[in-house]
Amino acid sequence: MQLVNKILLGIFLITLQFSVFQALPVLSADNVDVGKYQKQIERYTSVIDKNPESYSSYLKRADAEYKLGMYKEAVADYTVVLKKYPDVSETYFLRGNSRFAIKDYKGAIEDFTKTIELEPDSVTAYCNRGTTKAILKDYKGAIDDFDRVIKLDDDIYDAYCNRGIAKLNIKDYKSAIEDFNKAIKLEPEITDGYCERAHAKAYMGDYKGAIEDFNYVIKLDPKLASAYYDRGHVKIQQNNLDGALADFNKAIDLNKKYAEAYFNRAMIQYQKKNYEQAVSDYSVYISLIPNDAEAYNNRGLSRMHIGAQSKEAVYDCLKALKLNPEYLPRYQELPWLKYYLPNK
Repeated sequence: MQLVNKILLGIFLITLQFSVFQALPVLSADNVDVGKYQKQIERYTSVIDKNPESYSSYLKRADAEYKLGMYKEAVADYTVVLKKYPDVSETYFLRGNSRFAIKDYKGAIEDFTKTIELEPDSVTAYCNRGTTKAILKDYKGAIDDFDRVIKLDDDIYDAYCNRGIAKLNIKDYKSAIEDFNKAIKLEPEITDGYCERAHAKAYMGDYKGAIEDFNYVIKLDPKLASAYYDRGHVKIQQNNLDGALADFNKAIDLNKKYAEAYFNRAMIQYQKKNYEQAVSDYSVYISLIPNDAEAYNNRGLSRMHIGAQSKEAVYDCLKALKLNPEYLPRYQELPWLKYYLPNK
């Protein structure tokens, strides 16, 4: 099965993922009195029906809609108010939050920018605009906004943490760690700063330091599945496959739908020649992420070790090829598979 191993060499484990924290207010349904806000919406709607120019009612209805997660409706109502009162910074800010919630990031940035024009020292507007820019991968713009936040108020945890994440994404790891250090100093019991600092350390090759940070995160929050997953990935970099496997097992125990943990656990099982377990984990991953060519390819390779030219292995290879035609040259190295491959 030497050709199988050769094909597998081009496949890499799913890596650590940078995060982007949402500084915008996120409401939990557990904390919202649904009946209360539904009644408010009904009341303000009745007032608006009788008096379409009751702009305070549009504003109050929008606030209630936002709290119920009716973000599109909130945007519509805030827009009505802004047409009448175009110079109120708070309304732009609230509409920006609502647009952010429906992933209208460009519109959200426009609203936060307008808020800043009307209120140049609005820390929250800069912070939210910076977060939105980071989501759009405008990391330099995000850093500029977080710089402004910190200049206005140097005690805001989210500003340091989010600026650090933006710096991670431009590979300015040393400076990112400085931001995470500051964030941790401000909020030593919040796990995010330690997690992101661990990411930066890992990308700098400081695996020992990264694991120390993840160990502390797990001490703070033993049920945080992502901490076990990320620690497992760092252990792979140290060639500690058994330790990584234990961490992926724990991550999956805590989150049965943790797709990346199944993928990486399957890779380790393959390396350990536990091919049936690898197939099982790839199958779960595919049930969660159904259009990943690499997963079908890897499962097919695992199945080859179990049943050589099995129809299931053929299916997986053809499915991978359909999703990613770049697999064709490598599959042509397998003589038994050539019969099933397209001519071009």
